[in-house]
Amino acid sequence: MKKILAVAILLSTMVGFAQNDKVVTTEVKKQKVMKNGEMINKKTKVITEKKQKVAFDKSQRYELNQDRVPAPVETTKIYMIDNDKDPFYDKITKVKYYDMDNKKFALVSDGNTLKINQIINDKEMSLGKAVRSKYNDYYIINSKRMNGVGYFTKDNEFVIEYYSPKNNNTQILIFQDAKF
Repeated sequence: MKKILAVAILLSTMVGFAQNDKVVTTEVKKQKVMKNGEMINKKTKVITEKKQKVAFDKSQRYELNQDRVPAPVETTKIYMIDNDKDPFYDKITKVKYYDMDNKKFALVSDGNTLKINQIINDKEMSLGKAVRSKYNDYYIINSKRMNGVGYFTKDNEFVIEYYSPKNNNTQILIFQDAKF
């Protein structure tokens, strides 16, 4: 009985690991800067994580060797900056990239605030910000184009719901994982 239980646990963990492809890269840049007559070491660390769900062709679901179908790639970058002599990083910024209507967006985490930026020709333009509510997992959206609420789904998509006076209706924007 113990052997059967051990095999069942082993197989279930193997199935759990086979659901995502994940690549993590780390890049560290060091430089020396003269500040107030003193040499200071600056260090910047960028951790890039790309995850992709494993998806198969649904028409082959009963076959042994199934073909993979393209799935969105979830890209997250963490920027860590150290401006002094201590071993700790002074500023940490997390950026998550999304696609919506063939446009690229970046959500930059800064404490309880998400800055919503659109990427055009490799330059980021600020569209607005989302401030996390104190009592639940919603964000209050504030921008020139819209005001409303935002939230993350279980699939890690960011959804914005806002009232459009132009259409006299509630509009929904869904930011899906970016395909880099």
